[in-house]
Amino acid sequence: MSRSKNRPPRLVPAVPVAHEPQPLTLEARLEHAKVAGGGGSGPGPTELRRILDRMASSDRRSLGELPPVPGLTAAEAWSAVTATYGATPEAATIDAARTLAATRAAAARIVEVAAAGARLAVATSRPASLLTVHMAWAKLASGAGADIVDVADFGPIRADGRSPRWLRWVGAVAVVTDGRALCDTVDGEAAREWLFAVPRPALVVADGPFAEVAWDSGIEVIALAGLDRPGLAVAAARRGRGLVVPMRTDRPARAYAPIEEQIADTASGRDAVSEPRESGFGNEV
Repeated sequence: MSRSKNRPPRLVPAVPVAHEPQPLTLEARLEHAKVAGGGGSGPGPTELRRILDRMASSDRRSLGELPPVPGLTAAEAWSAVTATYGATPEAATIDAARTLAATRAAAARIVEVAAAGARLAVATSRPASLLTVHMAWAKLASGAGADIVDVADFGPIRADGRSPRWLRWVGAVAVVTDGRALCDTVDGEAAREWLFAVPRPALVVADGPFAEVAWDSGIEVIALAGLDRPGLAVAAARRGRGLVVPMRTDRPARAYAPIEEQIADTASGRDAVSEPRESGFGNEV
C-alpha cells in the first residue's frame, strides 16, 4: 500500500485538437503550384536582365517570332515587364494578383468580342500543360456567342524542323500532332501554317509562337506567357493590340485550376478573386 501511495499520478496524454485546414485563396494556390510567384522554372534575375537587354538591341533570339521594336530601350522594356508581371531587375517573379487581374480582363474581352458574333481562334504550343486552360477560354467564347474556329486536321506540315506534322483541333483548340501524340512546338512554322489554314479571326487566344505570329500578323491577341517569353508584353505596351496573362506555361495541367475557375466564374457572372477555396492539388504539383 505504501508503495502504491508513493507512485506518481498517472498522466493521461492530451488528445490533440484537430484543426480544419484553411482554404487557400486563388493567389495562394497559383503561388503554391508555381504558376506565379518566385522560383520555379522561369529565368532568374540575371537571365531576365539579359533577355531584355538583348530585346532592346533587336536580338532575334530574345524576340521569338516577334519583329524588333524600333527605338526600344531596356528601361522601356523593364517598364512593360514590371507592369505586366510585377518583376523587377532584382526579383524575377510573377505577381499572382496580376495573373488573376489579367485573367478577368481577358475573359471580359473575350465575352465582348463573342457577343458581336466575331470569329475567335485558340491555339497552344504546350498542350501537355495548357490544353485544358485554352479549352476553358474556348468554352467561354462559345457560350458568349463567338464563331470559334474548329476545323478538320490540316496537313501534313513541317514544324520544328520535323515532318510530317498536322494541326489538329481538340475542343476547338489548335495543337500540333504527329498523328499519334500531341507535340509541343517552339518555332513559328506551325503557327504560320495555322493562320494560313483558318479564316482570319478577330481575336486569338494563344501562347508561345502561336500568339507571337498572330500578333505580328496584325490580329488582336490574348497571350499566356511567362518571363521566358516577355516579348509580347513589351510589344503590346508599345503598340497595343494585345493582352498578356502572366504565368509560367510549363506546369502540370492541374496547376492551372485556379485560372480555369476564374474563367468559369466570369462566365457565370461571379468574381472569385479573393474567395478562399479548397486546394485542388497537393505537394506533388
